[in-house]
Amino acid sequence: MRRLILSVVAALLTSEAASQALELSLEDGRVLARQAALNGQFQTAVDFADALLDADPDDRVALIVLAASQPQIGEPREGRRAGARAFRLSQSEPERYEAARLTALAAANEERYTLAQYWLRRAAINAPNEQALTQTRTDFRGIRRLNPLSFNIRASASPSSNLNGGSTSDENCLVINDQQDGCGILSGDAEALSGWDATADLSLNYAISRNQRQATFLTARGYARRVWLSNDAQEQAPDNSNSDFSSEIIELGVRQQRQVAESVLTGEAIFGWSWFGGQLTAQYVRGRLGYSRNISERTAISVTGQIDSIEIQSSSKRTNTASTLSGTLSHSLENGARVFGTLSLSGQSSDQPNEQFEAATFQLGYTLAEPVGPAQLTIAGGVALSDYPNYNFFATPIQGGRQDTRLFANVSAEFPDVEYGGFIPVLTASYQDATSNISRFERDTLSLRFSIRSSF
Repeated sequence: MRRLILSVVAALLTSEAASQALELSLEDGRVLARQAALNGQFQTAVDFADALLDADPDDRVALIVLAASQPQIGEPREGRRAGARAFRLSQSEPERYEAARLTALAAANEERYTLAQYWLRRAAINAPNEQALTQTRTDFRGIRRLNPLSFNIRASASPSSNLNGGSTSDENCLVINDQQDGCGILSGDAEALSGWDATADLSLNYAISRNQRQATFLTARGYARRVWLSNDAQEQAPDNSNSDFSSEIIELGVRQQRQVAESVLTGEAIFGWSWFGGQLTAQYVRGRLGYSRNISERTAISVTGQIDSIEIQSSSKRTNTASTLSGTLSHSLENGARVFGTLSLSGQSSDQPNEQFEAATFQLGYTLAEPVGPAQLTIAGGVALSDYPNYNFFATPIQGGRQDTRLFANVSAEFPDVEYGGFIPVLTASYQDATSNISRFERDTLSLRFSIRSSF
């Protein structure tokens, strides 16, 4: 058997205080190293582990001991590196879980909280049981409270029957207020185009000041949408390419949250830029005020007001002003189900008559208390009413303006048992049907969207 020569403090084993040489097997050395770490004798544990690594640089037990002990003696960086090496040498889920958690702890001791969160997600992937996963989730939330940087990533992909919001009217002739107003053929890209789209949405928040009563964040957001037209859609609109329907958004801002009594007040200022088809279409300044409160143990309310000053970057540059006021009320039932409702009022003023509108949207939703098979279901639906009082069609004013009615419904299914690294898949089926007094704006859309979201 391979042997290991260690210089240890003899007082650990005998009553003599002098240092002496002790010959141990590698396995005995591992046992003593672990025992020293468990007893809080961290420097001794590190000495044992270093000697073990001299004999075998890939000794996983020694690396685990270092990962656990070095942060306790003021060497978290070395402990994190040892934990990462131990993770790579691990052969089973329990071993990887142990190494990932110790690496996360060492990173947290370095105050590298984002890295600690990354290792806790790797621990969640390898959690050997539900209790371990629950503990990892709890630790992740604790680290998130310490971390000045937070981010949220949303990604989705979806087949759609109407990628471009084109008309689906069955009328070959334009109908306005039930009166035929000429016949013709819409251009291909003015009709509904089918295919696939994918979106990615990344939000970043960095706390520059915070305490128990308030927090101030610098914020950033990047959004991108990409479209892939079906073969039928490409034949329908041969002059268009996928990139013609792409869009991007970049936002930079500052947000403050403040707790006042039992309520939370939020103020936010945002500067944004948007592109469509590769062209800058608008830049805007947004102000937002929010109020939220738990009015009982089961009931919460939130109200948000928003105003946007939008500079349209087209051949006829102009500035639109849009405003929105929305409120949400949610209530948890005794059986664990949740019901919620949202009312939103919005409007926009503009030098362009077709961009002047007022709108109201109401939505009601219900989250089931118990899963249906593997899926946690949320069902929602509502109606949106829009009025364009000064609408023109080909420079001809429409008497009474334009009025649209949009009905929408969706069923969202989350699959909590298919969790990976703290992320779960979500499948959402959506349907929208829009009617209008101008047939050009009648459309319906059916889509099935796959997305992922963080579960903690």
